[in-house]
Amino acid sequence: MLFVGYACYAYNRKCVSLALPKLMEEGLDKNQAGLIISCQNIAYAISKFLGGVLSDRVSARLLFSTGLTFCGLVTVLFATSASVPAFALLWFLNGFGQGCGWPACSKILKQWFSPTSFGTWWSILSASANISGGLSPLVTAFLVLNYGWRFSLFLAGTVSVGLGAVALVALVNSPTDVGLPSFVASTTKADKKTGAASKATVGDLLRCPHLWLISFCYMVVFCAKTAAVDWGQLYLIEDRKHTQYVASTFTSSVESGGFLGGVLAGYLTDLLLRNRSPNADKSRGNPRMPVAAYFMACVLCCLHLLQFSVTPESSKLWISTIGFLMGAGFYGPIAIYGVVANESAPDNLSGTSHAVVALAANVGAIVSGLPFSYIAKYYSWSSVFFLLEITSAVTLVIMFLFRNLKYNVIKRKME
Repeated sequence: MLFVGYACYAYNRKCVSLALPKLMEEGLDKNQAGLIISCQNIAYAISKFLGGVLSDRVSARLLFSTGLTFCGLVTVLFATSASVPAFALLWFLNGFGQGCGWPACSKILKQWFSPTSFGTWWSILSASANISGGLSPLVTAFLVLNYGWRFSLFLAGTVSVGLGAVALVALVNSPTDVGLPSFVASTTKADKKTGAASKATVGDLLRCPHLWLISFCYMVVFCAKTAAVDWGQLYLIEDRKHTQYVASTFTSSVESGGFLGGVLAGYLTDLLLRNRSPNADKSRGNPRMPVAAYFMACVLCCLHLLQFSVTPESSKLWISTIGFLMGAGFYGPIAIYGVVANESAPDNLSGTSHAVVALAANVGAIVSGLPFSYIAKYYSWSSVFFLLEITSAVTLVIMFLFRNLKYNVIKRKME
């Protein structure tokens, strides 16, 4: 239910973007289209943070189903609207509802899966957005061409409302709600004996240096990922003189590689966690972070190859290979940072912890937009990707220097 439901969240989030060419044929100009999409992005950045905080205080099942239903209703209203102010307001509301999805997913996952398999299931669930991202353009194109953009949005909204209702019935917050033992229960019980969980506060969370390290790394990789997806086509077309077809293939390769990278990152880090020595100091150096560093090294290499090996004569296969490896490099750390943020905090603050790093990631996405477009305007798209290469290299150095930084908020409080 979470997998299908979150895929629907992702489809709903992109359904207007995918229908924009048709709206622009009907008179919507570029500035108006940018306004509509920006309204959603800003609202999503805010609501994902608020949703993470809220997931520590309300039922995750209710949060997930309510958000999906709300997004569906707003999309249906969008399909019946005709003015740009109405479009902008409704898509702002859609972005606000979108923030309920992933925080609720992460909260339910932590309750249902053990720490040694948590990363794998986190990655598999997050891959639902990659699958949705690959299928939704095809579905939307078929619907728009045959039935019109309004029907396309109406269908996306209706399916979201329906799945929201099903999620309310099908999802279960915790195994204890149906008489099964919870993987979190033993941890919570141990924490209560020491008083650590009850003492840990949001202030302790925000004073944890490891959380800010994750936030910085998450911001950099999300900025690079968003730039590659949004501007990679223009870079290949304008700077490297390739066709639209080759540029689109590059973008598709990034998403395809992202699916593999996200799932692989979760599996590998869970494997390391299972093989970790019982005597290891578990407050120092989360074992998932070195894997994230390897993925970041892959990103650095791919950015360098994109800059210095791609020419107008480069084959589509070579460009697609770079895109595939780059996507794996992007989505691997994205999966890992979310898991580590969740693990860095006690259960009563795990949603808030993820909200903090998710906010940093959204800041990275915002930076990759207008600021990068100005750099490209006055210099070139090559300058943008060279800047990303330098930033990725600096991030790798920082990850190496602070690899043994304490990450467990509870242990910090006890000390």
